[in-house]
Formats: sequence, C-alpha cells, structure tokens
Amino acid sequence: MRSLGMALLAKALQICKALTLCAFLVENYADRYFRSNAGQYIRWKRNQPSSALPTCLLFQSEFISWGAEHWWWLLAGATSMFGWIYLGRQTVSEINKRRIALVMSLIPVVIWTAGSVQLACSDNPIDIGLLLPFHVCYFLNLLMPVMLWRRSYFLFEISYFMVMAGCIQALITPDLQQSFPDMLNIRYFFVHIGLAQSILFAIWVYGFRPTWASLGKSLLWANIYFVFVAAINYALGTNFMYLCHKPPAPTMLDLFGDWPWYILGGELLALALFTVVMLPFVVRRRLRPLPSR
Repeated sequence: MRSLGMALLAKALQICKALTLCAFLVENYADRYFRSNAGQYIRWKRNQPSSALPTCLLFQSEFISWGAEHWWWLLAGATSMFGWIYLGRQTVSEINKRRIALVMSLIPVVIWTAGSVQLACSDNPIDIGLLLPFHVCYFLNLLMPVMLWRRSYFLFEISYFMVMAGCIQALITPDLQQSFPDMLNIRYFFVHIGLAQSILFAIWVYGFRPTWASLGKSLLWANIYFVFVAAINYALGTNFMYLCHKPPAPTMLDLFGDWPWYILGGELLALALFTVVMLPFVVRRRLRPLPSR
C-alpha cells in the first residue's frame, strides 16, 4: 500500500511538472506568434463581418464570458470532477482515497504557485494582488490538501459554503480579462475548478455533509477573514475580496450600488447563497436520512 501511494504521488508530481512546462511553452509560443502577426490579424478582423468570425477559437485576444473558451473550461472541469470522484469511489482503501485526494488537490496548488513565480519573474510591472494568496478562493486553494489529507470536517464545513456559493459564481461570471494560454487564465480556472472538485470529492467520497451549524461557522470565519484581509488591503493598497472596489467584470455585487453599500449587500447575498447551497441537504434529509460522516 505504501509503495502504491508513493508511486501515485510521484506520478502526480510528474504530471504537475509536465502541465506547468506545457503551459509556459504554449504561452511563450502564443505570445511570439501574436506579436509577429498582430497587425495582420487586426487588419483581417476589421475586414470581416461579425458573422464570419470564428466562434470556437481558444487563442483569442481577450477572455469572453460564455464564449467558446469559457465553455471549454467548464466542460474540462466537469470531466475532471467526474473522473477524480469516480476514482475515489472505486478505491476501497481509506489511505489510498486520501492519497488520491491529496494528489488531486495539490495540482491546483502547484499551478497557482508556478503562475505566481512566473509573474514575479516577469519584466513587466505586476500588481502585488496577483502574487499573494489572499483572495478567498486562492487562500482556500492552499487549505484543500490539508482538508482532504487529514479528512478535516472542520475545514470542510467552513469551506463548503464559501466554495459552493462564491467559487461557483466565479466560474459562472469570471473576473478575468486574459484568454488562454495566459498563465493568469490557466491559474484562475485550475484553482476554481479544483476548489469545487475538492469539496465534491469530500461529499461523494468521504461522505461529509454540512449542517445549519456549519453555515453559522462558515459565516463567522468568513467575517474574521474579512477583517484580516481588510488590514492587508490597508497595508499593501490591494483589493483582496473586492473590499475597496468592485471587480470590473459584471457580478451580483452590481445589484447593491457603490462602495460601501455593495459590501453590506454582499453580506446579505452571502447569507442567501449559503442558505441556497444548504437546501439540497435539507431536502435530502427529509426524503431519506443520510449516513453520518
């Protein structure tokens, strides 16, 4: 069993290295290609009617919500989630389930770290907010390996509501301008898909279930983290958790007006969304009692 786990971990590290190398190579190639052909492409595009432009290209000048690239990422994410959960449910040994979960959750961590290192080494000025993991999704991304390896129900009940309410919204309305294969694009989707994947793995493989008490704990710790991040923003001039201004992309926060009203509205929205993602378990318990974790 031990040798199987070590072999699985070694293979996962090889996959992570290969993914990172491929991302760097593709991004560098695309950057050189677009630089050398940008003028010709722009002239061609201006002369084309909108109906004649391709709609299935991945290599576009900027990310388009609900464009072909967005759909490809969502399809890839759904396929990945199904594959990892299926593998976990087919595994009998508890320690091997934990090893699979650890490998699965480490891949987004490696991608995020590699992207941050690449940005830090870039010659162009970089927003420090892109390098530090204080956006709640990036912070939770670092906690997922701990949660899954230790089978921590405490981390699950705090993370479940933030991920299913916030991360899913981030996948539906991405705060993203860069298109594939920009590292910011790759990092964004790997992290957010990985978060949803880890939480669903904990539900379907470990048998974890949130409760109403979990909802209260999640709200409490979210607000504690809120205060911590507000101090970070004040010290560094950043905009983690969008406490200083709203994201440029359309989101539900636009319903609540400008600062600081959208922050207060965000609290109410969080409570409503947390309640919504709790309802499937409430309905399921009424129909059929779930086994304890």
